[in-house]
Amino acid sequence: MEIQPTVSMQFNAKIKQKVPSHIFPLLKKFEATTEILVENSSKTFLWNPWGKNAHQLYDHYLDALVVVYLNKYSVLCQSLIQSINIENYLLYGLIGRSIIEHTAILRYYITAKMLPLVETALEDGKVTIEEIEEIIPWLEKHLTGQRFDWNIFLEDYFDELNKVQSGNLLKNPQVNVLTCLKKWIEEEPSIQNLYELFSDLVHPNLGSTLLISRLVDDQVGIGGNSGQPIGLEIVNRTFGDLLQIFEEVRHQLLQIKAFKFSEALRVTK
Repeated sequence: MEIQPTVSMQFNAKIKQKVPSHIFPLLKKFEATTEILVENSSKTFLWNPWGKNAHQLYDHYLDALVVVYLNKYSVLCQSLIQSINIENYLLYGLIGRSIIEHTAILRYYITAKMLPLVETALEDGKVTIEEIEEIIPWLEKHLTGQRFDWNIFLEDYFDELNKVQSGNLLKNPQVNVLTCLKKWIEEEPSIQNLYELFSDLVHPNLGSTLLISRLVDDQVGIGGNSGQPIGLEIVNRTFGDLLQIFEEVRHQLLQIKAFKFSEALRVTK
């Protein structure tokens, strides 16, 4: 039996002693969020959209989206905890930006694109096949939008990629993340500053340099173990904002579940 490596879902005692008192409750909340994500991503979902009618395909895509995001956020959250525990603040910046971008894309597809279509479909208490087929391309684009040709890269790995070639999936390139961010920023302007900050933390400039630097005698020191890591101060100033994003994540994932058409609704031909 293969033994899977375990990743901590808790911040270690060393970090908890270093952060200021107002950060400690945020760490506890992030631990609880991570635990919920890990618990809800423990079951395997088999991707199998072929041979399904429109109604079945719609529900299958919704199920897939929930599983994909639960697993991605689960990994990102565990990795963020680990990065802080080992004081790898450069990795903290990378993970933070990834969380923001994933949430921007999730929010764009669900709230900006799918929600109006679903609400229209449910107005008369029934859902037509035509209405479902109008929504499905947005689900496909959300799940598989891509710039890289994975068919060529993985053509010798699994046969299912061959089934995709004749479908709609490769005809739906993913919406640019900046488009998704712009839509989010229109409603929550504070996201712009947060994203710009985390972008600076991953680019080869002052932001990322500070994440590998230390404060030594009121000067910036690079390398060695003297002084205090500047990255920890950046965590102290950004962690609450990053944690708040998971309220948006929770809202969007609940919307996906609500989008599933109940058996009480009549799907007409």
